[in-house]
Amino acid sequence: MVIPATREKPQIRSSAMTILQHNLPASLKQELWLLLGITGTALLAGMLTGKLLLCLLTGLSAYLAWHLLQLARLLRLIRNRLAPGPIGLYGVWKDVFRELVTLYQDKQQPEHRLSRYQGSFEDAISALPEAVVILGQTGKIEWVNPAAERLLGVDYHDSTGERLLDLVRDPILEEYLDNGAFEQPLVFSPPANRSRIVSLFVTTFSGDQQQMIVASDITRQYHLDSAQLDFVANISHELRTPLTVISGLLEQLQTSNGGLPSEQRSIELMQSQTLRMSELIADLLTLSRLESKQQPPVADEIDVSELLAAIVAEAQTLGRASGHTVQSHIESAVRLRGERKDIHTAVSSLVTNAIKHTPKRTQVDIRWRVDSEGGYLSVSDNGEGIPARHLPRLTERLYRVDGSRSRNTGGTGLGLAIVKNILDRHGAELKISSTEGHGSTFHCHFPLERLIRPEAVQDSAVSD
Repeated sequence: MVIPATREKPQIRSSAMTILQHNLPASLKQELWLLLGITGTALLAGMLTGKLLLCLLTGLSAYLAWHLLQLARLLRLIRNRLAPGPIGLYGVWKDVFRELVTLYQDKQQPEHRLSRYQGSFEDAISALPEAVVILGQTGKIEWVNPAAERLLGVDYHDSTGERLLDLVRDPILEEYLDNGAFEQPLVFSPPANRSRIVSLFVTTFSGDQQQMIVASDITRQYHLDSAQLDFVANISHELRTPLTVISGLLEQLQTSNGGLPSEQRSIELMQSQTLRMSELIADLLTLSRLESKQQPPVADEIDVSELLAAIVAEAQTLGRASGHTVQSHIESAVRLRGERKDIHTAVSSLVTNAIKHTPKRTQVDIRWRVDSEGGYLSVSDNGEGIPARHLPRLTERLYRVDGSRSRNTGGTGLGLAIVKNILDRHGAELKISSTEGHGSTFHCHFPLERLIRPEAVQDSAVSD
Protein backbone atom coordinates (compact mmCIF):
# COMPACT_ATOMS: atom_id res chain seq x y z
CA MET A 1 0.00 0.00 0.00
CA VAL A 2 2.95 2.28 0.51
CA ILE A 3 4.53 1.77 -2.89
CA PRO A 4 1.68 3.29 -4.98
CA ALA A 5 1.62 6.33 -2.75
CA THR A 6 5.29 7.00 -3.27
CA ARG A 7 4.80 6.70 -6.98
CA GLU A 8 1.93 9.25 -7.07
CA LYS A 9 3.87 12.08 -5.38
CA PRO A 10 6.22 12.88 -8.29
CA GLN A 11 3.20 12.84 -10.62
CA ILE A 12 1.35 15.35 -8.41
CA ARG A 13 4.37 17.66 -8.24
CA SER A 14 4.87 17.42 -11.97
CA SER A 15 1.21 18.27 -12.66
CA ALA A 16 1.35 21.25 -10.27
CA MET A 17 4.48 22.59 -11.90
CA THR A 18 2.89 22.21 -15.35
CA ILE A 19 -0.26 24.09 -14.32
CA LEU A 20 1.87 26.79 -12.63
CA GLN A 21 4.04 27.22 -15.70
CA HIS A 22 1.08 27.44 -18.02
CA ASN A 23 -0.94 29.87 -15.82
CA LEU A 24 1.80 32.33 -14.90
CA PRO A 25 2.30 35.47 -17.04
CA ALA A 26 5.53 35.70 -18.97
CA SER A 27 6.78 38.62 -16.86
CA LEU A 28 6.27 36.69 -13.63
CA LYS A 29 8.05 33.69 -15.11
CA GLN A 30 10.95 36.00 -15.95
CA GLU A 31 10.87 37.30 -12.39
CA LEU A 32 11.01 33.76 -11.02
CA TRP A 33 13.90 32.83 -13.32
CA LEU A 34 15.67 36.00 -12.20
CA LEU A 35 15.21 35.04 -8.55
CA LEU A 36 16.37 31.49 -9.23
CA GLY A 37 19.36 32.78 -11.19
CA ILE A 38 20.42 35.14 -8.37
CA THR A 39 19.90 32.40 -5.78
CA GLY A 40 21.85 29.84 -7.84
CA THR A 41 24.69 32.26 -8.47
CA ALA A 42 24.85 33.08 -4.74
CA LEU A 43 24.92 29.38 -3.83
CA LEU A 44 27.70 28.71 -6.33
CA ALA A 45 29.72 31.67 -5.09
CA GLY A 46 29.17 30.55 -1.49
CA MET A 47 30.36 27.05 -2.22
CA LEU A 48 33.48 28.34 -3.97
CA THR A 49 34.34 30.88 -1.26
CA GLY A 50 33.10 28.94 1.70
CA LYS A 51 30.83 31.86 2.71
CA LEU A 52 27.45 30.47 1.73
CA LEU A 53 25.27 32.58 4.04
CA LEU A 54 27.04 35.82 3.16
CA CYS A 55 26.69 35.20 -0.56
CA LEU A 56 22.97 34.34 -0.20
CA LEU A 57 22.35 37.53 1.79
CA THR A 58 24.27 39.60 -0.77
CA GLY A 59 22.30 38.14 -3.68
CA LEU A 60 18.93 38.61 -1.97
CA SER A 61 19.91 42.13 -0.89
CA ALA A 62 20.75 42.99 -4.50
CA TYR A 63 17.38 41.58 -5.62
CA LEU A 64 15.56 43.58 -2.91
CA ALA A 65 17.49 46.76 -3.77
CA TRP A 66 16.42 46.37 -7.41
CA HIS A 67 12.74 46.23 -6.39
CA LEU A 68 13.11 49.17 -4.01
CA LEU A 69 14.69 51.21 -6.80
CA GLN A 70 11.76 50.46 -9.11
CA LEU A 71 9.27 51.32 -6.36
CA ALA A 72 11.00 54.65 -5.83
CA ARG A 73 10.85 55.30 -9.57
CA LEU A 74 7.15 54.40 -9.66
CA LEU A 75 6.39 56.72 -6.73
CA ARG A 76 8.27 59.59 -8.37
CA LEU A 77 6.40 59.16 -11.63
CA ILE A 78 2.98 59.02 -9.95
CA ARG A 79 3.72 61.98 -7.70
CA ASN A 80 5.00 64.17 -10.56
CA ARG A 81 2.46 62.86 -13.10
CA LEU A 82 5.24 62.12 -15.58
CA ALA A 83 5.28 59.67 -18.45
CA PRO A 84 7.47 56.62 -17.65
CA GLY A 85 9.39 56.94 -20.92
CA PRO A 86 10.89 53.96 -22.83
CA ILE A 87 10.40 50.58 -21.19
CA GLY A 88 13.79 48.85 -20.82
CA LEU A 89 13.03 46.73 -17.77
CA TYR A 90 12.85 43.04 -17.00
CA GLY A 91 10.31 40.88 -15.22
CA VAL A 92 7.16 42.08 -13.50
CA TRP A 93 8.26 45.72 -13.51
CA LYS A 94 8.18 45.67 -17.29
CA ASP A 95 4.43 44.96 -17.18
CA VAL A 96 3.84 47.53 -14.40
CA PHE A 97 5.48 50.36 -16.31
CA ARG A 98 3.91 49.29 -19.60
CA GLU A 99 0.45 49.52 -17.99
CA LEU A 100 1.43 52.89 -16.54
CA VAL A 101 2.35 54.13 -20.02
CA THR A 102 -1.02 52.92 -21.34
CA LEU A 103 -2.92 54.69 -18.54
CA TYR A 104 -0.93 57.87 -19.12
CA GLN A 105 -1.67 57.82 -22.84
CA ASP A 106 -5.37 57.13 -22.21
CA LYS A 107 -5.45 60.11 -19.86
CA GLN A 108 -3.57 62.36 -22.27
CA GLN A 109 -6.03 61.80 -25.11
CA PRO A 110 -9.05 63.48 -23.45
CA GLU A 111 -6.78 66.16 -22.02
CA HIS A 112 -5.44 66.94 -25.49
CA ARG A 113 -8.98 66.89 -26.87
CA LEU A 114 -10.18 69.19 -24.08
CA SER A 115 -7.22 71.50 -24.65
CA ARG A 116 -8.05 71.60 -28.35
CA TYR A 117 -11.71 72.39 -27.62
CA GLN A 118 -10.68 75.07 -25.12
CA GLY A 119 -8.39 76.63 -27.71
CA SER A 120 -11.20 76.63 -30.29
CA PHE A 121 -13.58 78.13 -27.74
CA GLU A 122 -11.14 80.89 -26.83
CA ASP A 123 -10.54 81.61 -30.51
CA ALA A 124 -14.29 81.90 -31.08
CA ILE A 125 -14.78 84.20 -28.05
CA SER A 126 -11.79 86.28 -29.14
CA ALA A 127 -13.40 86.81 -32.54
CA LEU A 128 -16.63 88.21 -31.05
CA PRO A 129 -17.29 91.95 -31.51
CA GLU A 130 -18.62 92.03 -27.93
CA ALA A 131 -16.23 92.48 -25.02
CA VAL A 132 -15.99 89.43 -22.76
CA VAL A 133 -14.33 89.61 -19.34
CA ILE A 134 -14.12 86.73 -16.81
CA LEU A 135 -13.77 87.85 -13.19
CA GLY A 136 -12.76 85.75 -10.19
CA GLN A 137 -14.26 85.86 -6.72
CA THR A 138 -12.24 88.94 -5.71
CA GLY A 139 -13.16 90.87 -8.84
CA LYS A 140 -9.81 90.25 -10.52
CA ILE A 141 -9.62 89.56 -14.23
CA GLU A 142 -8.99 85.95 -15.21
CA TRP A 143 -9.48 86.25 -18.96
CA VAL A 144 -10.44 88.90 -21.53
CA ASN A 145 -10.90 88.97 -25.29
CA PRO A 146 -9.47 91.62 -27.66
CA ALA A 147 -12.79 93.49 -27.94
CA ALA A 148 -12.56 94.37 -24.23
CA GLU A 149 -9.63 96.65 -25.03
CA ARG A 150 -11.60 98.45 -27.73
CA LEU A 151 -14.86 98.83 -25.78
CA LEU A 152 -13.77 99.06 -22.14
CA GLY A 153 -10.11 100.02 -22.31
CA VAL A 154 -8.94 96.74 -20.71
CA ASP A 155 -5.54 95.65 -22.04
CA TYR A 156 -5.92 92.30 -23.77
CA HIS A 157 -2.31 91.23 -23.17
CA ASP A 158 -1.54 92.63 -19.72
CA SER A 159 -4.66 92.73 -17.53
CA THR A 160 -4.87 89.24 -16.03
CA GLY A 161 -4.80 89.46 -12.23
CA GLU A 162 -5.83 93.12 -12.17
CA ARG A 163 -9.11 94.35 -10.67
CA LEU A 164 -11.55 95.43 -13.35
CA LEU A 165 -12.63 98.50 -11.36
CA ASP A 166 -8.99 99.61 -11.16
CA LEU A 167 -8.79 99.57 -14.95
CA VAL A 168 -12.31 100.90 -15.70
CA ARG A 169 -12.78 103.66 -13.17
CA ASP A 170 -16.45 104.55 -13.41
CA PRO A 171 -18.74 105.09 -10.36
CA ILE A 172 -21.81 103.87 -12.27
CA LEU A 173 -20.11 100.56 -13.12
CA GLU A 174 -18.79 100.18 -9.57
CA GLU A 175 -22.25 100.72 -8.07
CA TYR A 176 -23.80 98.28 -10.56
CA LEU A 177 -21.30 95.50 -9.73
CA ASP A 178 -21.54 96.12 -5.97
CA ASN A 179 -25.35 95.97 -5.93
CA GLY A 180 -25.39 92.55 -7.59
CA ALA A 181 -28.79 93.19 -9.24
CA PHE A 182 -28.09 92.05 -12.78
CA GLU A 183 -31.66 91.55 -14.05
CA GLN A 184 -31.31 94.61 -16.27
CA PRO A 185 -28.20 95.50 -18.29
CA LEU A 186 -26.14 98.58 -17.45
CA VAL A 187 -26.02 101.25 -20.15
CA PHE A 188 -23.10 103.64 -19.67
CA SER A 189 -20.21 105.39 -21.38
CA PRO A 190 -16.85 103.75 -20.56
CA PRO A 191 -14.04 106.08 -19.42
CA ALA A 192 -11.84 104.90 -22.29
CA ASN A 193 -14.21 106.53 -24.80
CA ARG A 194 -17.03 108.66 -23.47
CA SER A 195 -18.52 109.07 -26.95
CA ARG A 196 -19.34 105.36 -27.02
CA ILE A 197 -22.47 103.86 -25.42
CA VAL A 198 -22.10 100.32 -24.05
CA SER A 199 -24.70 97.84 -22.81
CA LEU A 200 -23.14 95.60 -20.17
CA PHE A 201 -24.53 92.25 -18.98
CA VAL A 202 -23.24 90.25 -16.00
CA THR A 203 -23.73 86.49 -15.52
CA THR A 204 -22.53 84.56 -12.46
CA PHE A 205 -21.38 80.93 -12.60
CA SER A 206 -19.32 78.36 -10.67
CA GLY A 207 -21.60 78.75 -7.67
CA ASP A 208 -21.51 82.56 -7.86
CA GLN A 209 -17.72 82.43 -7.48
CA GLN A 210 -17.05 83.86 -10.94
CA GLN A 211 -18.66 86.46 -13.18
CA MET A 212 -18.74 86.79 -16.94
CA ILE A 213 -19.19 90.34 -18.23
CA VAL A 214 -20.38 90.85 -21.80
CA ALA A 215 -20.40 94.42 -23.17
CA SER A 216 -21.89 95.41 -26.53
CA ASP A 217 -21.48 98.63 -28.46
CA ILE A 218 -25.00 100.10 -28.84
CA THR A 219 -23.97 103.65 -29.70
CA ARG A 220 -25.76 103.76 -33.05
CA GLN A 221 -28.91 102.03 -31.77
CA TYR A 222 -28.93 104.21 -28.65
CA HIS A 223 -28.88 107.42 -30.67
CA LEU A 224 -31.55 106.08 -33.03
CA ASP A 225 -33.78 105.16 -30.10
CA SER A 226 -33.16 108.53 -28.47
CA ALA A 227 -34.06 110.31 -31.70
CA GLN A 228 -37.23 108.25 -31.98
CA LEU A 229 -38.20 108.97 -28.37
CA ASP A 230 -37.52 112.67 -28.85
CA PHE A 231 -39.57 112.70 -32.04
CA VAL A 232 -42.54 110.97 -30.41
CA ALA A 233 -42.37 113.22 -27.35
CA ASN A 234 -42.02 116.40 -29.40
CA ILE A 235 -44.77 115.57 -31.88
CA SER A 236 -47.07 114.56 -29.04
CA HIS A 237 -46.47 117.87 -27.28
CA GLU A 238 -47.06 119.75 -30.54
CA LEU A 239 -50.35 117.93 -31.17
CA ARG A 240 -51.68 118.66 -27.71
CA THR A 241 -52.24 122.38 -28.35
CA PRO A 242 -54.30 122.11 -31.56
CA LEU A 243 -56.33 119.28 -30.06
CA THR A 244 -57.11 121.39 -27.02
CA VAL A 245 -58.27 124.22 -29.30
CA ILE A 246 -60.39 121.87 -31.40
CA SER A 247 -61.94 120.33 -28.32
CA GLY A 248 -62.82 123.75 -26.92
CA LEU A 249 -64.41 124.89 -30.19
CA LEU A 250 -66.45 121.69 -30.40
CA GLU A 251 -67.78 122.28 -26.90
CA GLN A 252 -68.84 125.78 -27.93
CA LEU A 253 -70.54 124.44 -31.05
CA GLN A 254 -72.36 121.82 -29.03
CA THR A 255 -73.73 124.31 -26.51
CA SER A 256 -74.71 126.91 -29.10
CA ASN A 257 -75.90 124.58 -31.86
CA GLY A 258 -79.64 124.58 -32.47
CA GLY A 259 -79.52 122.94 -35.84
CA LEU A 260 -80.49 119.57 -37.13
CA PRO A 261 -79.96 116.37 -35.12
CA SER A 262 -77.54 115.16 -37.83
CA GLU A 263 -75.32 118.17 -37.16
CA GLN A 264 -75.42 117.48 -33.42
CA ARG A 265 -74.42 113.89 -34.10
CA SER A 266 -71.47 115.05 -36.21
CA ILE A 267 -70.27 117.30 -33.41
CA GLU A 268 -70.50 114.44 -30.89
CA LEU A 269 -68.56 112.18 -33.24
CA MET A 270 -65.82 114.81 -33.64
CA GLN A 271 -65.64 115.22 -29.85
CA SER A 272 -65.32 111.45 -29.43
CA GLN A 273 -62.47 111.24 -31.92
CA THR A 274 -60.77 114.28 -30.38
CA LEU A 275 -60.94 112.62 -26.96
CA ARG A 276 -59.50 109.41 -28.42
CA MET A 277 -56.59 111.33 -29.97
CA SER A 278 -55.97 113.09 -26.65
CA GLU A 279 -55.80 109.72 -24.86
CA LEU A 280 -53.43 108.38 -27.52
CA ILE A 281 -51.13 111.39 -27.11
CA ALA A 282 -51.24 111.04 -23.31
CA ASP A 283 -50.25 107.37 -23.59
CA LEU A 284 -47.45 108.21 -26.04
CA LEU A 285 -46.08 110.82 -23.64
CA THR A 286 -46.28 108.34 -20.76
CA LEU A 287 -44.46 105.67 -22.76
CA SER A 288 -41.79 108.17 -23.85
CA ARG A 289 -41.31 109.29 -20.26
CA LEU A 290 -40.86 105.70 -19.06
CA GLU A 291 -38.48 104.70 -21.86
CA SER A 292 -36.32 107.77 -21.38
CA LYS A 293 -35.67 106.95 -17.73
CA GLN A 294 -32.11 105.66 -17.24
CA GLN A 295 -32.04 105.45 -13.45
CA PRO A 296 -33.60 102.51 -11.59
CA PRO A 297 -37.09 103.10 -10.17
CA VAL A 298 -37.57 104.92 -6.88
CA ALA A 299 -37.70 102.50 -3.95
CA ASP A 300 -40.98 103.63 -2.39
CA GLU A 301 -42.54 101.41 0.27
CA ILE A 302 -45.97 100.66 -1.17
CA ASP A 303 -48.84 99.54 1.02
CA VAL A 304 -50.63 97.36 -1.53
CA SER A 305 -53.98 97.47 0.27
CA GLU A 306 -54.01 101.30 0.15
CA LEU A 307 -52.88 101.28 -3.49
CA LEU A 308 -55.65 98.90 -4.54
CA ALA A 309 -58.27 100.82 -2.54
CA ALA A 310 -57.43 103.96 -4.54
CA ILE A 311 -57.49 102.06 -7.84
CA VAL A 312 -60.85 100.43 -7.01
CA ALA A 313 -62.36 103.84 -6.20
CA GLU A 314 -61.20 105.20 -9.57
CA ALA A 315 -62.40 102.10 -11.44
CA GLN A 316 -65.86 102.18 -9.86
CA THR A 317 -66.30 105.69 -11.18
CA LEU A 318 -65.26 104.53 -14.66
CA GLY A 319 -67.46 101.42 -14.56
CA ARG A 320 -70.54 102.98 -13.03
CA ALA A 321 -72.19 103.70 -16.39
CA SER A 322 -71.53 100.18 -17.68
CA GLY A 323 -72.49 98.42 -14.45
CA HIS A 324 -69.06 96.84 -13.88
CA THR A 325 -68.15 95.71 -10.37
CA VAL A 326 -64.54 96.03 -9.20
CA GLN A 327 -63.32 94.21 -6.09
CA SER A 328 -59.92 93.84 -4.45
CA HIS A 329 -58.64 90.76 -2.59
CA ILE A 330 -55.66 91.22 -0.26
CA GLU A 331 -54.17 87.85 0.68
CA SER A 332 -50.90 89.07 2.16
CA ALA A 333 -49.67 91.92 4.37
CA VAL A 334 -46.35 91.99 2.51
CA ARG A 335 -45.57 95.38 1.03
CA LEU A 336 -44.02 96.21 -2.29
CA ARG A 337 -40.85 98.16 -3.03
CA GLY A 338 -41.04 100.28 -6.18
CA GLU A 339 -42.08 103.57 -7.75
CA ARG A 340 -45.59 104.18 -6.42
CA LYS A 341 -46.77 106.35 -9.31
CA ASP A 342 -45.67 103.87 -11.98
CA ILE A 343 -47.10 100.82 -10.17
CA HIS A 344 -50.39 102.69 -9.81
CA THR A 345 -50.34 103.47 -13.54
CA ALA A 346 -49.67 99.84 -14.48
CA VAL A 347 -52.41 98.28 -12.34
CA SER A 348 -54.90 101.03 -13.18
CA SER A 349 -54.25 100.46 -16.89
CA LEU A 350 -54.96 96.73 -16.52
CA VAL A 351 -58.21 97.44 -14.66
CA THR A 352 -59.28 100.03 -17.26
CA ASN A 353 -58.63 97.53 -20.06
CA ALA A 354 -60.68 94.91 -18.23
CA ILE A 355 -63.62 97.31 -17.91
CA LYS A 356 -63.43 98.49 -21.52
CA HIS A 357 -63.07 95.05 -23.09
CA THR A 358 -65.64 93.03 -21.10
CA PRO A 359 -69.44 93.00 -21.37
CA LYS A 360 -71.52 95.29 -19.18
CA ARG A 361 -72.38 94.34 -15.60
CA THR A 362 -69.44 91.92 -15.29
CA GLN A 363 -66.96 91.72 -12.43
CA VAL A 364 -63.27 92.64 -12.35
CA ASP A 365 -61.11 91.27 -9.52
CA ILE A 366 -57.76 92.64 -8.34
CA ARG A 367 -55.74 90.24 -6.20
CA TRP A 368 -52.49 90.54 -4.22
CA ARG A 369 -50.81 87.33 -3.11
CA VAL A 370 -47.30 86.20 -2.21
CA ASP A 371 -45.59 82.82 -2.49
CA SER A 372 -42.06 81.44 -2.42
CA GLU A 373 -41.35 82.85 -5.90
CA GLY A 374 -42.45 86.46 -5.31
CA GLY A 375 -45.53 88.69 -5.26
CA TYR A 376 -48.41 88.70 -7.73
CA LEU A 377 -50.70 91.65 -8.50
CA SER A 378 -53.38 90.08 -10.70
CA VAL A 379 -56.32 91.57 -12.58
CA SER A 380 -58.99 89.09 -13.69
CA ASP A 381 -62.19 89.44 -15.69
CA ASN A 382 -64.89 87.08 -16.93
CA GLY A 383 -65.15 88.52 -20.41
CA GLU A 384 -64.83 86.91 -23.82
CA GLY A 385 -61.19 85.88 -23.37
CA ILE A 386 -58.32 86.26 -25.83
CA PRO A 387 -57.39 83.72 -28.54
CA ALA A 388 -54.08 82.01 -27.80
CA ARG A 389 -52.48 83.18 -31.06
CA HIS A 390 -52.69 86.81 -29.87
CA LEU A 391 -51.13 86.35 -26.40
CA PRO A 392 -47.43 86.62 -27.42
CA ARG A 393 -48.03 89.98 -29.16
CA LEU A 394 -50.35 91.71 -26.71
CA THR A 395 -47.62 93.95 -25.28
CA GLU A 396 -46.55 95.28 -28.69
CA ARG A 397 -47.32 98.93 -29.34
CA LEU A 398 -50.63 99.56 -31.11
CA TYR A 399 -51.31 95.82 -31.44
CA ARG A 400 -55.03 95.05 -31.37
CA VAL A 401 -56.81 91.73 -30.96
CA ASP A 402 -59.87 93.22 -32.64
CA GLY A 403 -59.29 96.61 -34.26
CA SER A 404 -62.93 97.55 -34.66
CA ARG A 405 -63.80 96.62 -31.09
CA SER A 406 -60.82 98.59 -29.73
CA ARG A 407 -61.85 101.68 -31.65
CA ASN A 408 -65.40 101.39 -30.36
CA THR A 409 -64.24 101.08 -26.77
CA GLY A 410 -61.69 103.87 -27.09
CA GLY A 411 -58.52 101.81 -26.61
CA THR A 412 -55.21 103.27 -27.81
CA GLY A 413 -53.27 100.01 -28.13
CA LEU A 414 -50.51 101.32 -25.85
CA GLY A 415 -51.80 100.29 -22.42
CA LEU A 416 -50.09 96.89 -22.19
CA ALA A 417 -46.87 98.30 -23.68
CA ILE A 418 -46.84 100.84 -20.83
CA VAL A 419 -47.53 98.10 -18.27
CA LYS A 420 -44.70 95.92 -19.61
CA ASN A 421 -42.25 98.84 -19.60
CA ILE A 422 -43.07 99.67 -15.97
CA LEU A 423 -42.69 96.05 -14.88
CA ASP A 424 -39.40 95.66 -16.78
CA ARG A 425 -37.95 98.63 -14.90
CA HIS A 426 -38.93 96.94 -11.62
CA GLY A 427 -37.42 93.58 -12.62
CA ALA A 428 -40.97 92.19 -12.77
CA GLU A 429 -42.77 90.20 -15.46
CA LEU A 430 -46.21 90.36 -17.06
CA LYS A 431 -47.83 86.93 -17.44
CA ILE A 432 -51.12 86.58 -19.32
CA SER A 433 -53.48 83.61 -19.11
CA SER A 434 -56.72 83.57 -21.05
CA THR A 435 -59.29 81.11 -22.38
CA GLU A 436 -61.85 82.05 -24.96
CA GLY A 437 -65.25 82.36 -23.34
CA HIS A 438 -63.86 82.22 -19.79
CA GLY A 439 -62.11 85.56 -19.30
CA SER A 440 -58.51 86.65 -18.84
CA THR A 441 -56.03 87.17 -16.00
CA PHE A 442 -53.02 89.51 -16.13
CA HIS A 443 -50.38 88.68 -13.50
CA CYS A 444 -47.74 91.24 -12.50
CA HIS A 445 -45.06 88.99 -10.99
CA PHE A 446 -42.59 90.85 -8.74
CA PRO A 447 -39.36 89.12 -7.61
CA LEU A 448 -38.64 88.40 -3.95
CA GLU A 449 -36.21 91.32 -3.64
CA ARG A 450 -39.13 93.68 -4.33
CA LEU A 451 -41.07 92.46 -1.30
CA ILE A 452 -41.02 93.94 2.21
CA ARG A 453 -42.09 91.56 4.96
CA PRO A 454 -44.20 92.90 7.88
CA GLU A 455 -41.43 92.04 10.36
CA ALA A 456 -38.99 94.14 8.32
CA VAL A 457 -41.40 97.08 8.54
CA GLN A 458 -41.67 96.66 12.32
CA ASP A 459 -37.89 96.44 12.75
CA SER A 460 -37.53 99.64 10.73
CA ALA A 461 -40.08 101.42 12.89
CA VAL A 462 -38.35 100.33 16.10
CA SER A 463 -34.94 101.50 14.86
CA ASP A 464 -36.40 104.88 13.93
